[in-house]
Amino acid sequence: MTPRNTHDGIRAILSPRSVAFIGASEDRAKWGGLLQSLLAKFKYAGAVYPVNPKASTIQGLTAYANIRDVPGPVDLAVISITVDGVEQALRDCAAAGVRAAMIVTAQFAETGAEGAAKQARVVAVAEETGIAMIGPNCMGVLNANENLALLNSTALLEYFDTIPRGRIGVASQSGAIVGAMIARAGHIGAGFSSCATLGNQAALQICDFFDYLVDDPATDVICLYMEGAESIDRLFSIARRARAAGKPVLITKAGRTPQGERAVASHTASLAGSYDAFVARCREAGILVQTDALQMLLTAQALQSYPLPRVDGVALFSGSGGAGALGTDALADHGLTMPELGADTRQALAAFVTEANQQLPYDMGAVMAGPGKGRADVIEASLEPVVRDPAVGMCLYIMTPQGHMSGIAQLFTELGRRHGKPCLVVNSASGITEAMRLRLIELGVPFFPSVQEALVTVKDLLRAAHYQAPQDAVLPPLPAGVEAVAASLPQGMLSEEDAKRLLAAAGIPVAQGELAADAEQAARIAQAMGYPVVMKVVADGITHKSDMGGVKLDLADAAAVREAFARIEAAAARVPGARFEGCLVQPMIQGDVELMVGTVHDEQFGPFVLVGTGGTLVELLKDTQLLPAPASPRAIEQALRGLRFFPLLDGYRGREKADIPAIARIVHQVSVLAATLGPRLAELDINPLRVQGSRAVAADARARWVA
Repeated sequence: MTPRNTHDGIRAILSPRSVAFIGASEDRAKWGGLLQSLLAKFKYAGAVYPVNPKASTIQGLTAYANIRDVPGPVDLAVISITVDGVEQALRDCAAAGVRAAMIVTAQFAETGAEGAAKQARVVAVAEETGIAMIGPNCMGVLNANENLALLNSTALLEYFDTIPRGRIGVASQSGAIVGAMIARAGHIGAGFSSCATLGNQAALQICDFFDYLVDDPATDVICLYMEGAESIDRLFSIARRARAAGKPVLITKAGRTPQGERAVASHTASLAGSYDAFVARCREAGILVQTDALQMLLTAQALQSYPLPRVDGVALFSGSGGAGALGTDALADHGLTMPELGADTRQALAAFVTEANQQLPYDMGAVMAGPGKGRADVIEASLEPVVRDPAVGMCLYIMTPQGHMSGIAQLFTELGRRHGKPCLVVNSASGITEAMRLRLIELGVPFFPSVQEALVTVKDLLRAAHYQAPQDAVLPPLPAGVEAVAASLPQGMLSEEDAKRLLAAAGIPVAQGELAADAEQAARIAQAMGYPVVMKVVADGITHKSDMGGVKLDLADAAAVREAFARIEAAAARVPGARFEGCLVQPMIQGDVELMVGTVHDEQFGPFVLVGTGGTLVELLKDTQLLPAPASPRAIEQALRGLRFFPLLDGYRGREKADIPAIARIVHQVSVLAATLGPRLAELDINPLRVQGSRAVAADARARWVA
């Protein structure tokens, strides 16, 4: 189907003027009975046609023996009959001019080869006849704006009198996840434009609905739950379109843990799993990746309720000193910072609190205990200076049980709107906060039941704000010598010498060395090179040299060189299958800091560059940032600043400050190398990249080459 026809088909599914139920039933325990009853419960205004050859009426409506007998045009047929009858039912739909079909029947491809063959025949009918098909094995759809509830949800069936209406569009490969989101929506005040569950995705795919939601005028925020997509490139292309349209996109993806070990020849390959690669590509496309679908709903509601923050500072308000202290710790755990309040702000606060309390976290308990406690004008006047402080981008009020909670929550929310800043209220004391929760929902902002959920949302709002800046990565040409070196490289794991030849050809500074076949030759090379020197094992079958004792540092004289050579040779002899060739002698490169820079080519997501803490503990510390290649120097600088290790680069405790732009240029050049060489450069590690001030040199390197 063309995109235009696909949109028309989805429109027939989500906004049908008429619905027929093939498999209609009086029994509301059956799909055909349940879904028809939901249309009646929520007062769907379109025509409804039950189809069942064994009944004359169903749920008070005339029933028809076959879809071909229905007197009016049918936009959507809901098929809930036995699996072997679906193919013919779809042919009957085509003969009746039905525009779309939703197949809730299961026992298709999810059951094995026989079911897959049945599914293929059904898909063939849909493609042949032009019927837009969702499913099979799906739990349904809803459109809140048209009172269309065709989704098996306990919340809709038993607890809601109206469909939670809002501007969040959902497409999901799981029906149960959407059911849980609908149940949560009523509690936190979220609402939907439409929801679609995809089932087996035999015809219409998650990207089809994603694409539709980008163009849907009723949708402002898009939520996706996915386990996979038929085209990852299409997913990210649509995400960029959504970003251009000003619609935030959130994804919760199953399968975060590795499905088996990847090659461990390079640190980068073991650190950059396929999920990490997916997240890095999402970050580039402006997608907010979530780890929980219910948290995703909270963040989505916040994105449609609040403006994005203009600065990163988070002002924390609390109802008590203890709550403020715990909130401060939690803020730090999420990598969020509280700013210093300006002099004008502190002066304004002097009318309400002592000098010791004129700071963040701001203890509202001190205000409530002071003169005029409980008066709305006093509370407002004591909150506003902090909210309007230029260093404050957003505010979070951790409200402990206290008087006037609903009024304070409303006042705090309205102050945020007045100054164009998100102001979130959280209170987990659900037994006594029901009035406050309902008041926030009336105000059109989410209720946060826990500090952790609120802080994840705060972080997501900041990420969304940062995504507004366009990416500027380009793929400049590499020096001409790179392809000449590449043509000479052998298949498989490269020696350090070959890996460094490739890096040097790309303009990346490397520590040069010379191979010594025996201890005496090593001593002569070291003497000519100048002490101190480093010596490293060179042997087929040995990749991680440090792990087996194959690296000796800071050798100061010939005797130390000879002794080190003997120890390295003996260590190599203990490695099964290793073939010792000698030792590489190179100058001892001094540096205050060790970084690791690596590349990996993911079969699904393409080339990536990784930068992080280097040395022998790189996989233990896992202090790294992964970016799609090529990565711009600006994006790399931002990634460097996101490392826990960054203070060491920034002059921690008197260290010489590193030249961050110079490091970013080196990492950028490595990323260009990865993007240009593509899958031929399967993996590359520079570890360590020794950094001292404005100087950075690749002291060691290894790579895997696929000729």
